[in-house]
Amino acid sequence: MLISLHFILTMGKDEKEDSGFGFKDKAKAEETLRLLEEHDPNYRRLTVRGLLGRAKRVLSMTKAEEKIKNIKEAMEVFENWLADLEKDKEKKSEKKENKKEEKKEKNSEDNEKDKESGSDVEMEDKSKEKKELPPDTVPGLGFKDKATAESTLKELEGRDPDYQKLAVKGLLGRAKRVLTCTRDETKLSNIKEAMSVFDKFLDDFDTMHLSKQNNPYLSLGIVRTCLNMAPDSATDQQKAFIAAYSSVNGEYKRLRTVAEKEGGKTWDIVRNAALKDLKEKHADVKLFNEKDEPTKEHLEMLLWAYSPEQARVKKTVQETKEESEKESKEEKEVNDRKRRSSARDDESPSKKMKE
Repeated sequence: MLISLHFILTMGKDEKEDSGFGFKDKAKAEETLRLLEEHDPNYRRLTVRGLLGRAKRVLSMTKAEEKIKNIKEAMEVFENWLADLEKDKEKKSEKKENKKEEKKEKNSEDNEKDKESGSDVEMEDKSKEKKELPPDTVPGLGFKDKATAESTLKELEGRDPDYQKLAVKGLLGRAKRVLTCTRDETKLSNIKEAMSVFDKFLDDFDTMHLSKQNNPYLSLGIVRTCLNMAPDSATDQQKAFIAAYSSVNGEYKRLRTVAEKEGGKTWDIVRNAALKDLKEKHADVKLFNEKDEPTKEHLEMLLWAYSPEQARVKKTVQETKEESEKESKEEKEVNDRKRRSSARDDESPSKKMKE
């Protein structure tokens, strides 16, 4: 017991002899901290904590007032050092957190910009073959502020009513999502004003029953057949429309980004304007003759890929494929032989036995 007590009481001396670290007084504690500067931070922290623990144990067994006073001063040096270390740690942690928050806000703003500038309001999978075709969504739509919303509605004017409604609803949905991750009061106010413009548009759209003004497209094959029925009566504009319709493989949505001429209106707007006049002009005319063929007046609308009686047209008018889409006679015969051969193989006895 006496040996153990002597070991503890002389620990400061042993430390000095072994490593130079100790806690016998303030000067020794300060010297210890200077010596520890050569070591890594984790080692310094653990060593100081260890010395503090030892000093406390020595204090509990020491009666000499002077020695107690000296050790307490040494302990104060160590405790202050640890407190400063903890403060530095907190500052670094706070700085790191601030950087993280700044990065998060920056990413949020970048996402917001992407969402605002994005104009794709229809989410559809695109096959590799379609990538070279024009896009099927109108560019330049947004909800950044009231002016942008009004500009968006201006850009949608004259287009298919159903698409107008779909586009505006899509933008409204995105605007709502952006609101949840935006803190800037000005941005919030601007986006809300844009949303009000869109809300009013949708209310008016339903009140005025604008969906009834939609002009559904007939297939490209039917339009080609109609052109063959009346090649001389088709106007140059109608022929240009059919050529544009063919250039997008009959995917009418892509006509939203194909202009009639450079800098001009896109074909979807041109078509709707032409059909508006024709529908008024031929409101009461017969659409089919006695042979169930489209009348001349009806053909005028059919050449714009539209008919008031689409179902009947689909039954009475055959589709015409483009030459490149047709199988040559020889290819057809070869393919027919392959199909027949494949069918015979499926029914062969040897195959059945294997099964």
